[in-house]
Amino acid sequence: MRVGAIPETLLERVATLAGLAPTPVVDTLHAVIVARAVVTATRLAVFDALADAPGEARSVAAALGLHAGALEKLLNLLVAAGYLRYGKAGYDLAPLARKWLVSDSPQSLHDSMLLRLLEWQAIDTTEDFVRTGKALDVHDIIAGGQWDTYQRGMRALARLTAEEVVRRVKLPAGATAMLDIGGGHGAYSVAFCRAHPDLRATILDLPPAVAAAAPVLAEERMGGRVVHRAGDALTEDFGTDAWDLIFIAQLVHHFDAPTNAALVAHAATALRPGGRVAILDVLRPRSPNQKGQTGALLDLYFALTSNAGTWSAEEIAGWLADAGLRPARPIHLRTAPGISVVTATRRT
Repeated sequence: MRVGAIPETLLERVATLAGLAPTPVVDTLHAVIVARAVVTATRLAVFDALADAPGEARSVAAALGLHAGALEKLLNLLVAAGYLRYGKAGYDLAPLARKWLVSDSPQSLHDSMLLRLLEWQAIDTTEDFVRTGKALDVHDIIAGGQWDTYQRGMRALARLTAEEVVRRVKLPAGATAMLDIGGGHGAYSVAFCRAHPDLRATILDLPPAVAAAAPVLAEERMGGRVVHRAGDALTEDFGTDAWDLIFIAQLVHHFDAPTNAALVAHAATALRPGGRVAILDVLRPRSPNQKGQTGALLDLYFALTSNAGTWSAEEIAGWLADAGLRPARPIHLRTAPGISVVTATRRT
C-alpha cells in the first residue's frame, strides 16, 4: 500500500503524468494537515458526536465545548478528505469514518489515532538520526498515562488482523500452551484462546508494559486462561519443551539481526516437538525497487526509534532455519496489507 498525491480531476491527472504537479508539496504539507485534522477530530470526539445523527458546526461545537468557526474549518477539510459528507442536515459521517473512527465501531482505530501523537514525537527526530545514526528508545519517551495510550493503540491495530491470524496460523493437534512474547495488550492471545478452548496463553512483556496492559487485558474477561508475566524477552527463561505456540508480534523490528537470531534460537528450545513459532511483522522488500512502501517506510521509523528496522521474509526464515526449525511460506495478511506472518515448526 502506498501513500502520496492522488489526482482528483482530469487536469490534475494530466499534470501528474507530465511531471508538472508539485508532488513534494502534497507529500510534506497537505498530508500532514490531513493527518493532524483526523487525529484532532478523534481526540475532540467529533466523529463520535456525529455517529447518531448529522449536525451543523454550531450545534456540534456547542455539544463538545468547541469554537464553532474553527470547528467548521476542520469539518470542511474532513469533507474534502472523504471522512465526512455535507448535506441538508449538516455534516455526517462518511463510511470511512463510521467504520474506522467511531470509538464503539467493531473495527475502530480510535485508540490508534491517539497513538499518532506519541509516534510524531519520535518522527520529529528523523534529521538528528540521519545526521548521527543515533536512535531513540521509543519506550523511553513513553511516560505515565502514555503507556495506556500505547497499549490501547497497539490493541486497536492488532484487532484488525487477529481473526485472520488465528484462522491462518495452524496450531499443532492438542495444543494447550501459548507464549506471547511482547504481546502486552493481549489481543492475539485472547483471539487464539477463544478459538481454541483448550489453549492457555502467557504474555511476556516488560514490567511497565504489563502494568499498563493489565487493565486492558482485564476488559476481555479471560480469567486465568490469558495471564501476564513481567520480564525481558532477551534474558528471561522460556523453559524447555514448554510451549505449543510461541507468538512474536511487532517485536523483531526493535532488534538487530544477532539479537533476533538469539531470540529465535531461545524460542526454538522452548517449543514442544511439533510446536510452532510465528513471527508477525511488517516485511521489508529485498530490494528498494520492489513494491512495498510500507516496509520501507517503517524500516526508517523503527530504525530511528530502536536502531534496527524491518526485515525481509528471507532474513526471518534464515533465523528460524538456523535454530533448527522448518520455516513455511510467509502468510501475507489480507486484513492489513504489508503485514505478514512467518512461521516455522519444530521437527518431531
